[in-house]
Amino acid sequence: MTPDAEPPSVFPSAEGQCVVVRVDMNVPLEGGHITDPTRVLESLPTLQTLLNDEPRQLHILTHIGRPKGRRVPELSTRVLLPLLEEHLGVKVAFREDLTASDAPVQLHENLRFFAGEESNDPAFRAQLRGLSPEKYVNDAFATSHRAHASMVGFHGQVPCYAGLLVLKEVRALSPYVIPEKRIIPGLTVVLGGAKMETKIPVLRQFTGVAEQMLIGGAVANTFLAAQGYDPGSSLYEAEMTDDAMEILLQAEQSGTGVHLPVDVRCADGLESPLVLDAPVEDVMGSMQMLDIGPHTIASFREIIAHSSAIICNGTMGVNTHPRFAAGTREIFTAIAKNSGTTLIGGGDSLEALQREDIDPQQFSHVCTGGGAMLEYLSGKPMPGLQGLENL
Repeated sequence: MTPDAEPPSVFPSAEGQCVVVRVDMNVPLEGGHITDPTRVLESLPTLQTLLNDEPRQLHILTHIGRPKGRRVPELSTRVLLPLLEEHLGVKVAFREDLTASDAPVQLHENLRFFAGEESNDPAFRAQLRGLSPEKYVNDAFATSHRAHASMVGFHGQVPCYAGLLVLKEVRALSPYVIPEKRIIPGLTVVLGGAKMETKIPVLRQFTGVAEQMLIGGAVANTFLAAQGYDPGSSLYEAEMTDDAMEILLQAEQSGTGVHLPVDVRCADGLESPLVLDAPVEDVMGSMQMLDIGPHTIASFREIIAHSSAIICNGTMGVNTHPRFAAGTREIFTAIAKNSGTTLIGGGDSLEALQREDIDPQQFSHVCTGGGAMLEYLSGKPMPGLQGLENL
């Protein structure tokens, strides 16, 4: 289902140059082993393209996890070395700091071991520039919405370019960021998950753009509470109900159909022995809405089947528990089977695809960054993308 188009333009040759490339290899780890190498594999085309140019030196910068400026040995980027050497076919030297050796290809320690990375400290930016690059390549779309030192510290100092992954992400998402609001026939936006705050800008952006919006997860709970339904003991954000009502009113005025659950899968807790499907108006007391119900699944699937383009971010319930995974599984499977353009992103969404054994190749595009995807689609400026010469 990959859209037909010309390949994106590539950055100029790096032959004989010292190049710094910022990638996103924030891989999941368990017991010191990489459980999903997708983010490493997605970075390989850019790294291989740079190596084919025979640069004088290639410095690879990335992060893993959230060490918050401390050295956490189990989050060391050293774990990436075997995978990189296997796929690139070259020796990769590991640097425990941000200084250069004579090695042609160097992987540096976790950027987030250094407090200056996330705070964008000027001294840390200067330290990064001490690698003396003649070119900087950003191939970390997933962190391009963050003004971190490694994302913006080279801008205006050396020529800066987007890597192939960033170009691919922008190419997939940009058709849905339009300056003037108009309904795109057949466009359906599916949003779920737990964080209402991250979804509000996208909901506002697509009100008057998407023909349909399907809302599940804890985000839907907040909308239901805004409409006067009793959320029981469900996770929802009471302080966001006014925002939810505003979006519903704007959608009604602009012609976007907003679809919320009509029934839900409930329990008194994740480990409760009793699970039942109930209409949303029957939820009360200690009941928790933990997944969308069968009638909602059927309704959402019908809308998806008649959509020509689908953008999805977030799960429909607590899909890490098998008893509350049906909504996410059924909706993601329906999107995967759609013959139109299908875009999906978000860490929880990608983990759900793996958990439910849904082939990511069935989607037109799988976005490597959930937060970055949401911010890009909401039309917000992306600090890491500003100043890149080939965007």
